[in-house]
Amino acid sequence: MATNLQIRSVDEEMAAAAKAEAARRRMSLSDYLKELIARDLAEHVASRHRAALYAEIAETSPRNVRREDTAGALAEVRREMGTG
Repeated sequence: MATNLQIRSVDEEMAAAAKAEAARRRMSLSDYLKELIARDLAEHVASRHRAALYAEIAETSPRNVRREDTAGALAEVRREMGTG
């Protein structure tokens, strides 16, 4: 189910810039803003995943870790996150 959102008190320059960018992309302003929101939320989720991973790494001391093992683990995480 869709929900209507409203943004109030948007600076005229910002509104004009957003409209121009949407037009440049051949999108409606609504679709452009939805894309921005979706991208921002996805980045936030990825950032939380990275923070959790870094915290887990910080809590774990290395034990006979080879460079090849590290590269393989990094590649696996990137595949899971869809970034590699």
